[in-house]
Amino acid sequence: MRSGDILRFSLGALQGNRVRTMLMLLAMSIGVAAVVLLTAVGEGARLFVVNEFASLGTNLLIVLPGRSETAGIGPSSFMGETPRDLTIRDAMALVRHSAVRRVAPLNVGEVHVSWRQREREVPVIGSTSELLAIRHWKMAQGRFLPPGDPELAAPLCVIGAKVRKELFGPHPALGEMMSIGDRRCRVIGIMGSEGRSIG
Repeated sequence: MRSGDILRFSLGALQGNRVRTMLMLLAMSIGVAAVVLLTAVGEGARLFVVNEFASLGTNLLIVLPGRSETAGIGPSSFMGETPRDLTIRDAMALVRHSAVRRVAPLNVGEVHVSWRQREREVPVIGSTSELLAIRHWKMAQGRFLPPGDPELAAPLCVIGAKVRKELFGPHPALGEMMSIGDRRCRVIGIMGSEGRSIG
């Protein structure tokens, strides 16, 4: 039997059973569509996870205060003794390590901010100029914190897009003085609206 005969025989069988042929084509179409859809969903989920980790920093190490030794059960374990806080000096010691490229100490908390008659309670991150590169954040306007000695912090701040909108409304925020807690700071930059913090 030649290939031409096989083709004629197959077409005859398909035309003789049109309902079966249509159902088979429908089943194959649904199967192919399901495979393509599941592959697309899987690839989308993979890209989402990769982008989330990339925004956090794929080679990011977060150092928190803790103990380097265990003491067992003793009087101090019942008195609520806590480890000492990390200091700027600790962060600068990390910079001297050959495997560390950047260090950005963080001081995180909620604080009362105001400009003219508008006030908000917002989360605040105190850090250095290295934070922008470490966290892969983008600026919408202005510039980020200038490099310098973290011990001699200048009264400068960078605000998020939401704080800019809620506090300043239609007024330009760059160059304005605003109150952050009991301090006055000059706004030198506005973060992009996609900025967020994980960890």
